[in-house]
Amino acid sequence: MWFLELVLIMVICIILSSVAYIFGLLNLGGSAMALVVSMILGFQGGILWILLLLIFLASSFLATKYKFKYKKERGLQEGKKGERGVLNVLANGLVPTIVALMHGAEQSFGLLGIGVLGRSVAVFLFVTAVASAASDTLASEMGVLSKKAYLITNMKRVTPGTDGGVSAYGQLWALGGSFYTFVVAYVLFYLFEGQIFPTTWLVLGIVLGFVSCQFDSILGATLERKKIIGKSAVNIISISLTVILSGVLIWLIG
Repeated sequence: MWFLELVLIMVICIILSSVAYIFGLLNLGGSAMALVVSMILGFQGGILWILLLLIFLASSFLATKYKFKYKKERGLQEGKKGERGVLNVLANGLVPTIVALMHGAEQSFGLLGIGVLGRSVAVFLFVTAVASAASDTLASEMGVLSKKAYLITNMKRVTPGTDGGVSAYGQLWALGGSFYTFVVAYVLFYLFEGQIFPTTWLVLGIVLGFVSCQFDSILGATLERKKIIGKSAVNIISISLTVILSGVLIWLIG
């Protein structure tokens, strides 16, 4: 049975990365990296981890393509046609991959994991990382459509799409991205694994996913605007900080 599941995971990952490339969400390099990331997640976490990644990619695709002509006219789009590459995949997928590699072998193949994290904690941290990525992606893709944007560090008016710029509309989507990720994850892991997040964890995760987007904006308004680090580094740092913070907090609250 485990062999059939292993083959199924590999097939799903190949289809996932191929579809992302065909529909223009990822370029060739990004698609290849997505294949590597999704296979690690699948081998360590199981099919549900890949499914949640698929839902994130689908929402990213819809947000990217929404009013794409408007974004392109103003130079606010990703790539030439909205596609993302290797660095973007790593920016959003590196932290979830590290969480997967730290996961034990419970309900997964454990091919690479070092077994530091138990199942419930690993799932929560993984979902938090995905929620953080979803929050930032939706805030960025939808927030640039706002008429008014403000630099998060001093609230001065800036052009929509400016690094560190925020808007009420974008913030609403940031919260929505974190919320839908945790709600979908809650349903999936309950239905297929019988796992239920404590209410405190659920609320905490939704809030932290949103907070991660604020970390991203602060880094964008400071270090990125000064060309000290790039956008991918901003994403990795903000998601990392959020996952570390979430781990500390659930340890404190029990």
